[in-house]
Amino acid sequence: MPSLAVQWRHDACMAVEPKIPRENQSVDREAFARRVTFVREKLGLTKKDFADSIGITKSNYSQVEQGNRMLTVDQLYRCFLVHGVPMEYLLVGQEARLPQIFKH
Repeated sequence: MPSLAVQWRHDACMAVEPKIPRENQSVDREAFARRVTFVREKLGLTKKDFADSIGITKSNYSQVEQGNRMLTVDQLYRCFLVHGVPMEYLLVGQEARLPQIFKH
């Protein structure tokens, strides 16, 4: 029988199952771009300020908002560390753990 800590983690992870792309699918870049733009605007940051905060150039960040580029795992992680935005929200739109400030 698993320990209580392991069981709790399993239950917490299974409570809300995100729509994760399967092997022949990819992240919807247009939806990703809309979510990243939404977050930046909710934070009241310029493209340059948001880009600087996650370690990317403004030029590359603009490509993200246009749907032509994805953020790297490191940049997604910085979004979480600096702004509290869960990677699950940016990648697949799962709002369950999204901080209240970002709720529609």
